Formats: sequence, structure tokens, C-alpha cells
Amino acid sequence: MKLEGLLGFLGSALGIAFSLMILAIPGISQALEEESFFFYLLTAGTLILSVLGLVGSFVVSHKPRMGGVMMIAAAVGGTMSVSMMFLIPIMLLSLGGLIALINQEEAALGE
Repeated sequence: MKLEGLLGFLGSALGIAFSLMILAIPGISQALEEESFFFYLLTAGTLILSVLGLVGSFVVSHKPRMGGVMMIAAAVGGTMSVSMMFLIPIMLLSLGGLIALINQEEAALGE
């Protein structure tokens, strides 16, 4: 697995883990002082986008452009989360997606 795939995988895994923790453990949402239905909807959306980033991290080795776009979409969509817990997954996903797109552009220019 290349660096961009590894960064995307780590970011997605952390995003999925954090989303499941917030959804499963009510004490975390109380500590974040957010107990609204909208907060849980945003967290569920972040879970779905983290799964999209996970798929992108596996696709990036065969189709770098599509995998990079999927990881960046997951990072941009993950910013909708109001929780500070998602800062590290967002950074990892966006960095992996950008590396994939830059490497894909360099490979296209080199041919």
C-alpha cells in the first residue's frame, strides 16, 4: 500500500471509530455538550463519509484520481461534523487525497 492509501486508511479508520464512539456512548456527546438529534445526524453522515474515504483508500492504488477524489470528498464532508474529534481524520484524508492527485498528475505529465 502506498503512502496515500495508508494515510487515507488511517484517517478513515479513525473517523469510523470516532463516529461509532459518539453514536454508541452517550457520555461522549454529553461531554461535548451536544445532545441534539441534529448532532447525531451529522455524526452518522460523518460515519458514511468515512466509509467513502475507506473505499477511496483501497481504490487509490488502481485508480489514483478516483481514490484521491473520494478521500478529499470524505475530508470535505467530514468538516460538517461539529466535533473536534474529527480534526485528525480530516487532515489524514485530505493529505492522502492530495498526494494521490499530485502523484497522478506527475505520472500523467511524465508519459
